[in-house]
Amino acid sequence: MTYQVQILKGLFQPRTNRYQLEQAEGITRFGTKLLLLYLCSAIIFLLGAYFGIGSESMSKEITKLGESEYEAGKLLVIAGKLVAGLLYPTFYVVLAAVVFWAVLDIPFKKVAVVQMIAFGLHLLEKAVYVPFLLQMDINQSANPFSLGVISQSIISNEYFIYFFGEISLFQVSIIGIIYFYLRELTEKNKYIPLIIICVFYLASWFVAAFLAYIDVRVFL
Repeated sequence: MTYQVQILKGLFQPRTNRYQLEQAEGITRFGTKLLLLYLCSAIIFLLGAYFGIGSESMSKEITKLGESEYEAGKLLVIAGKLVAGLLYPTFYVVLAAVVFWAVLDIPFKKVAVVQMIAFGLHLLEKAVYVPFLLQMDINQSANPFSLGVISQSIISNEYFIYFFGEISLFQVSIIGIIYFYLRELTEKNKYIPLIIICVFYLASWFVAAFLAYIDVRVFL
């Protein structure tokens, strides 16, 4: 049986798609769909940079910068967002697939397909946040889909506010769908994939919070 990568079907018909992936002896359209995810990721990140999302720290310094410094800062933000847009699928698809493949003993391509399906939700989250954050004029840590808002009323440490801002309904759904697929694709105890998925995403939230915590003006 040959399995054709279909990201939307993987999200909206997970039971059927999981069975087909489990039984598959070959996988087609893998490279094409992966390149499409890279392209979509780069576009979404560049749109965010165009509308100033993620450059709040530079905006605070605008009155202190000369015209050339400000333009250089804008180019730095755009270049950074483009790099981030390319690293994003590399981290959540390729690197995650390597980790899960090594621990769970599942064929690499099948794990990568699962990550590609889950990455569709990552991109949806980013796409939803662009107009939402613009409309409400808030940053990532204050979006109401995450624990960032609650954390701001409990703790004062900025880093941990960013950390809890990374834990959203989308992220919980992503963990759920990855576990839904991997628990049937591996022969290991059903709790092992859940543990490794949670550890991976905890690490990713810590890294993302650290990157958000870094002030852009450091590089100007």
